[in-house]
Amino acid sequence: MTDQPEGQRFSQVYMRRADLLPDSARMRNRIAKIIGALGDHDDLRSFGQFIEREQGILVGQTVYSYQWPPILQKMELRDVLDTITTIYSAISSYDQGREAQKRKTFLDNCRRVFAEEQVRYRIDDRGGVHLAVDEEFEAARISTISGLGAPRYNGVRSLYDDAFIALDRTPPDGKAALRSAFFATESLFRLIFPSAHQLSSSEIQKHLEPLVSRLYANHKPAINLAQKLVASLKDWIDGAHFYRHEPGAEEPAQPPLELAIYMVSEAGGHLRWLAKLDAMASN
Repeated sequence: MTDQPEGQRFSQVYMRRADLLPDSARMRNRIAKIIGALGDHDDLRSFGQFIEREQGILVGQTVYSYQWPPILQKMELRDVLDTITTIYSAISSYDQGREAQKRKTFLDNCRRVFAEEQVRYRIDDRGGVHLAVDEEFEAARISTISGLGAPRYNGVRSLYDDAFIALDRTPPDGKAALRSAFFATESLFRLIFPSAHQLSSSEIQKHLEPLVSRLYANHKPAINLAQKLVASLKDWIDGAHFYRHEPGAEEPAQPPLELAIYMVSEAGGHLRWLAKLDAMASN
């Protein structure tokens, strides 16, 4: 994972389009309940004041625990995630002497909510919220999902998102992630080439290579680069096949997590390029 500053609010480290970040009403409600159970009326009022001062938003009355769910539901996603860091910092101001245990319990509860609601965030030991795996990996996911925004790609997008859901599990399911990434790529390939039976090196040679040669025929050295990318896709397919479960064969073991992450990342690049080729071919 890349080096990331700890204990900073989410919005200070990541600036993303909020509609492309994983959100959950259940996650918001559960985090609000955790906050509401942290202290008495004075404590809860103090939390609201901390949020207003540190995050620059108005939250209104925060005296009673039942007020917190509607407060978090109305917040922008960035403020929901920042609130975890703000509350973590605020705990020591009102509960000196027991703040270490309070903070630990608060983080443990929030982490459990993230895991159970399958939102792609992790919380460092100082209360900072981070994108799961690492920033570059999440950026690649967002770029791929954005590139598959057309209704034609709804199924592909859902399959690719399943790969990230599998990596979010505890422990991460790299095998399921790799398979979902493969199925997403196969789904897009068969959208482009309806007569293709499956995603395989032979089908790539039969269908994709002629399309690439036609689309880049008048672009040198782009045609040479495109052919290398096709070869790379073939290698990726052959690698993924090691984790396909064939009937009558023994179930493969889990791949090393770093290899699963690499394969899912590579799938994102293949999907973005295939979607672009699909658009070029239809023009």
